[in-house]
Amino acid sequence: MTSDDPTEYYDRPLAPAALRDEAGHTYTPPHNSYRRDGHDWPYGDEDDVAERVTYRLAVLPDGVLLRLNPPEQPSVDDVLNAGSLVHASHHHEGRVRKVFRVRERRYYGIPAYTVALGDPGDEARADGLPKNYQGANIKELVYQDGAIRKLFHRNDTVLEVRGYEAIAEDYQATLTAGWSA
Repeated sequence: MTSDDPTEYYDRPLAPAALRDEAGHTYTPPHNSYRRDGHDWPYGDEDDVAERVTYRLAVLPDGVLLRLNPPEQPSVDDVLNAGSLVHASHHHEGRVRKVFRVRERRYYGIPAYTVALGDPGDEARADGLPKNYQGANIKELVYQDGAIRKLFHRNDTVLEVRGYEAIAEDYQATLTAGWSA
């Protein structure tokens, strides 16, 4: 395929072999195509690796499309740093979170990013995560065309950078951890 238009992939019929399993049961693609269920979610196994179709899109064996970070564009960790204030489009308008950590991970063989979030004003522990961290993350992020987006093409979530706030270190937590500044 030569186009980056994802409708080419959504509208094309699957090959007959892809519609049936070994027992002859008809395969139905997932109803919610940006959410995967099963033992492999969200990483994939050796049989569930995305195939790059263009420099911007990849496709999973079941036809689900993934976004790619184009090589000529910055990556998420180039755009987000610890202290960045972000708003996710799936949150209400006034909600802003602070980035504490940005990590690269592979999902279905595709590099993407996970960000650890806390509230603005939260101090950092010695390990760089927010004090009283509850596991607030946004996973499966790529950077494409000036926006931080989710890896799954049909997921419309966009992460918007709203500013920057330095991360204060919790002095007591660093002493407890045996770490000195």
